Amino acid sequence: MTAPARWGRAAGLLLALWLTVPGILNPLRGDLLGGVNLVFHEAGHVLLIPAGETLTLLGGSAAQVAVPLACAAAFLWRGDRFAAGVAAYIRDAPLRQLDLITGDPDTHDWWQLLGGWNPQANALHLADPLGRLVTFLALATLIVSVVLAVWDDLR
Repeated sequence: MTAPARWGRAAGLLLALWLTVPGILNPLRGDLLGGVNLVFHEAGHVLLIPAGETLTLLGGSAAQVAVPLACAAAFLWRGDRFAAGVAAYIRDAPLRQLDLITGDPDTHDWWQLLGGWNPQANALHLADPLGRLVTFLALATLIVSVVLAVWDDLR
């Protein structure tokens, strides 16, 4: 790889980190990638409408995870180890403080999925640990992606 290409990839990696790390460290703040992520999320709901209410609710978060993973898989398949990270709003489920497109906090996907609408099945206490797990997985994915990208450039 030529020196200019190596510098270009290093600059791209730094840009990706600059865009990704803040969203992983504070997933509830708005940022550039949050808007893109919102499109994936809402598309997931729409695509799974025929599958019923629970899968439609899960569709948003599933698409938030599936789209970046599909991109990462495509990059790995063709030998390019640069990929994207994911943010989640699971931890907001008990409080429902995020601004939602509907404006109605009762339409918060994870509040519904964790049983906020059904006191007998209430699992909202799992929102924080589940959200932390997703954040950890995103950070681990980011670290592995950076290590693989740097390793790829050094060999």
